[in-house]
Amino acid sequence: MAMTDIHHGWKELAGKLPAPPLPFAASASAFLVRLQETIESCMEEHRSGCLLLISVDNLAMVLSAYGHDISETLMHTLVEQLAAQVLGPYDSIERLQRDQIGIVLNDSGAESSERTAARILNIVQNYGRDNFATATLHAIASIGAVHFPEETRDARDAMDKAYVALHCTQEGMYRPYPVSRAKADFSRQEMGLANYLHCAFQENRLRMAWQPVIATGTGQVAHYEGLLRLTNLKGQIVSAGPLIPVAEKMGLIDTIDQMVLERVAKELRLSPDVSLAFNVSNVTTVNPAWLERAHELIEETPDIAPRMSVEITETAVHRDLRRVAYFVASLQSLGCQVALDDFGSGYTSFRQLKALSVDMVKIDGVFVKDLATSADNRFFVKTLLDFIRGFGLKSVAEFVENGEIAKILMDMGVDYLQGYYFGKPDNHRRWLKNGEYDVD
Repeated sequence: MAMTDIHHGWKELAGKLPAPPLPFAASASAFLVRLQETIESCMEEHRSGCLLLISVDNLAMVLSAYGHDISETLMHTLVEQLAAQVLGPYDSIERLQRDQIGIVLNDSGAESSERTAARILNIVQNYGRDNFATATLHAIASIGAVHFPEETRDARDAMDKAYVALHCTQEGMYRPYPVSRAKADFSRQEMGLANYLHCAFQENRLRMAWQPVIATGTGQVAHYEGLLRLTNLKGQIVSAGPLIPVAEKMGLIDTIDQMVLERVAKELRLSPDVSLAFNVSNVTTVNPAWLERAHELIEETPDIAPRMSVEITETAVHRDLRRVAYFVASLQSLGCQVALDDFGSGYTSFRQLKALSVDMVKIDGVFVKDLATSADNRFFVKTLLDFIRGFGLKSVAEFVENGEIAKILMDMGVDYLQGYYFGKPDNHRRWLKNGEYDVD
């Protein structure tokens, strides 16, 4: 069926149903009043109730594909269907946001609420098939649930907890509160770490450490990898690695990755004989602003590009192969090298590795550090190296901690070695001669 026919059919249906007014502040306020009354009634009569917060997760897709009228029709008729098929005589339903519906179950324990949620999810899933004879409009939902008075005795608190449950990382489309105390403590800890990292950035306490990468053919330093370090409040220099996931989650990573890019570019300009590598986060691989900044820096001094190597993680590949492939190709078009880091941890396929067309592959150190004592790891690393060579790529082994591991890897034909056996990450620039420049 043609898209125009589907669109026309939904438009016809939309014209028959009144769309609810926007915004939803008034209806949400009235819903809170009814919720509080239900909570108090349940407390007085010693029974349980439940608030279900339903999110239509793909409403933006419907809005983009079919327009405002049809997306409003979907939400309006969904409210009507849920009211008719799910609610009891003393239950309440209200559309609270553009993509959210609230339901108050007046007499419902945990098991009963979960059964009701399953019915709701089924109704949402079958919505298009049940409401339109000639084409299916798919709707996807998730539900946050909180019970009262066991978990809350206040309507606003109930809404907050249902929202937290809806957006927490539980598996499945039905997500009941409570979020454990451990989870709450962890969330506070993450916020604290994000603030700590932000202050470190503002106070210029982030710096780079440099670790040598050795070419097995010559035994000489091929390049250095830049690793992010942080000067803590005691003046000690520590790894910033554990803070990177927090930076990604809290939206700080864009600023940090751009800072690293600019510092590496500055080092390369000041030292024309050195080559440097550095990591970017998964978030940065799909950030056009970072690529634009890289283009500006290289355009100013094009000679730094062949000496700059950008490392992306294997986990980034599985998030969005197409966009990561574009990121890789864009950097290579500027003259940079690109390395795939942590190879082996995510089992990248032949197709994915071919699509990326990186220049270098770094074998995950977890398979290297026990190489001397683990026959399984030796077999796995050898298989990975054969895989890498089959694509004509250079290989790097990380976590080379002693000479025995280094010899095994050299016998296997690895191209580059990196690890404490050859040098720890150092805040001093080993490539400098006495009296040369010094930058933070």
